[in-house]
Amino acid sequence: MSVSLPHSGPIAGPDRPPLAPGAPPPSPPAFQAAFWGGFECSTQRRPSGRRIDVIDATAHDRFAEQDYGRLAASGLRTARDGLRWHLIERVPGEYDFASVAAQAAAARGAGVEVIWDLLHYGFPDFVDPFAPDFPQTFARYAAAAARFLREQTDGTLWLCPVNEISFTAWGGGDVGYLNPFAQGRGLTLKAQLVRAVIAGMDAAREVDPGVRFLHAEPLISVQAHPERPDEAGDAERGHAAQFEALDMLLGRLHPELGGAERYVDVVGLNYYPYNQWWHHPEPQRREPVAHTHPAHRPLRELLAEVHARYGRPLVLAETGAEGEDRAAWFELVVSEVEAARDAGVPVAGVCLYPVVNHPGWDDDRHCHNGLWDYPDALGGRAEHAPLAGVLRLAQQAWDRAGAEARPASAEPAPLSELLVRLARAAPVTAAEAAARDQDGEFPAASFGALRDSGLLTATLPTTHGGLGAAGTRLLALLRRVGRASLPVGRLYEGHVNALQLILAHGNPEQRARAAADARSGQLFGVWNTEEAPGLRLEPDGGAQAWRMTGGKTFASGAHFVTRPLLPAELPQGGGRVLALLPHAVARGRFDPDFWRPLGMRPTVSFRVDLGGLRLGGNDVIGGPGDYYRQPEFGGGALRFLAVQLGGADAALESARDVLRRLGRAGDDVQRLRFGAVSARLEAAWQTVLRGAALLEQAGPDDPGRVLAYVALAREVSEDACLAACEAVERAVGARGLLAPQPAERAVRDLRMYLRQPAPDAARLQVGGFVLDAPDLPDSAYSLWGEEGL
Repeated sequence: MSVSLPHSGPIAGPDRPPLAPGAPPPSPPAFQAAFWGGFECSTQRRPSGRRIDVIDATAHDRFAEQDYGRLAASGLRTARDGLRWHLIERVPGEYDFASVAAQAAAARGAGVEVIWDLLHYGFPDFVDPFAPDFPQTFARYAAAAARFLREQTDGTLWLCPVNEISFTAWGGGDVGYLNPFAQGRGLTLKAQLVRAVIAGMDAAREVDPGVRFLHAEPLISVQAHPERPDEAGDAERGHAAQFEALDMLLGRLHPELGGAERYVDVVGLNYYPYNQWWHHPEPQRREPVAHTHPAHRPLRELLAEVHARYGRPLVLAETGAEGEDRAAWFELVVSEVEAARDAGVPVAGVCLYPVVNHPGWDDDRHCHNGLWDYPDALGGRAEHAPLAGVLRLAQQAWDRAGAEARPASAEPAPLSELLVRLARAAPVTAAEAAARDQDGEFPAASFGALRDSGLLTATLPTTHGGLGAAGTRLLALLRRVGRASLPVGRLYEGHVNALQLILAHGNPEQRARAAADARSGQLFGVWNTEEAPGLRLEPDGGAQAWRMTGGKTFASGAHFVTRPLLPAELPQGGGRVLALLPHAVARGRFDPDFWRPLGMRPTVSFRVDLGGLRLGGNDVIGGPGDYYRQPEFGGGALRFLAVQLGGADAALESARDVLRRLGRAGDDVQRLRFGAVSARLEAAWQTVLRGAALLEQAGPDDPGRVLAYVALAREVSEDACLAACEAVERAVGARGLLAPQPAERAVRDLRMYLRQPAPDAARLQVGGFVLDAPDLPDSAYSLWGEEGL
């Protein structure tokens, strides 16, 4: 909700730069959907003393599964929802998240990502926001909430620490409208809330280094009334007051609060029909500026003003109207957001708020402002058809704009751009690597960072909204990902492999669907390894539906892979096809006890039972034998070789750091050791690159030479990586191999990942090709050909 926002203190100057010198902007978010649904979750007390609980009043907690199912079915795969602090911490320091468990589970089950509000106007009765220890009290709660939500969240964890600091400070500190019902203390309360947000963000980052934040603030416009031009200065100060909270968080205003650039991530803006008004010295007498009035400022201008000030990605975090104005208002907002985006303002999403009708704050009246109404006995909610129609048209237009953003003739992204994008994700990956090795959990923060950097779509063609990474550029990217984290590299290579298979063998609809899923942040993977009798497809009510029997071993990524690609046998010897499961597999189907590895723990490569899961006719990709089509199948080994060489890079780097700390980097024995292994790794890399050139130029009728050379690359790369492991172990000695030393982890992961299937068969393939090759003609110098010269 967005209401009045009078000025409550000094304002940062308009000439203040958007970013502090040298401060990098946050990486652009890649939310699962452009249009969101927001569940009203206010929990404040009224002046009468009665506490509001809108989640309870709308039965969202009791019908969370139905609510999130409706969101997903409507394409609203990103949502805002909230925690009710007063129910979670009934006793100081004791946290019980039962009140939000159904919402978290339902969102996860429906594949909807959520930005969770930690404080939406209300707090426990024992909490005094004016108390000196309030920031620490909030930080402890934020840490507990982050721990709970991290366990319930696939991908990036998103938090909104305090919804509308500005309105909370005005309502609770200036006019006594909200708890704590103070008057004339708005600036003090605003400063306290800012301190609490800073402490809470730090606490959440201790739990999850990859957590990201949305700060939702009112977006307003205040103008002097034409009949009272002498109030222009007051109106300007009232307008500028909307920036105080973010300026405090950034350290631009009242730096003694501890603000810094890292405390503002994505800027959320809440905008309603009454957010523009004529200034009046008595707030209760001011009048809104109707959007049809000539003085009404276009939303595109307000968005551009915020972006120019902060240089941050923007989200319209709340917008909506009431009654029959709902559809027309949303249509107007969407058109203004489109105009802002066309002008270069990075608006990443629009949240329809609230998405379900709810009781009024002051009078419990039935507010008809949502897409859906109150629930019936089974959780069904009647839809407001006009708003639903506008929403569908808006979604289609946004998708078309995304597809057209990179024209068919656009050049693929150069390697430099790919590496810059990866550099954005590197700090998160580095911060998470050791922790995930210790607890064996999936590196969710790292994949959230890869998604936010646009790298989950790196291999999509430009015509599908991707970066067109292929060939040697893709191999270089994979090597750098492997260097950052070998488990992340292994999982990322599986994602790339699955997408390439679908793009190569799928029909146009399947390719488009996979591209859209990748753009929305879905994680793909290929689960091939299985035990007899293997995974099979059985007809399920007709030729266009299938039911699976059997399972897979080494299902890397487990339930975090939301689009697993599964080689499976057709009935009656019909051959092996690729089955794309259009959702994640339930956690309970995995056997984590199966996975007790020496290294690569965070790949969570569990055994999985897929029996009874159903597929539609369009979930089968390609025809029998397409998965094993050569030379693409064998040539795919080049991708994991690139990741392995990246892991060897990381192992050498960690050993070098140990030697530098010990003052032994100048030792001649160490220099000889590093020189020898570096030469072998470079030779292996050049062999991998030449293999890629051979693969690109190979004809369909004679894959033997290409496959033999890829097998040769496997031989050379494995030997080089094993040499790197031994060199690291010899260089750092026992002290450098004690956990949690990075060298110990890097070597352990690399030795595990080197155990790829059929290494002896690869050697036989090389030897067989060499011994069976005809004599070279006088004009030839190598039986492998001239590619690469």
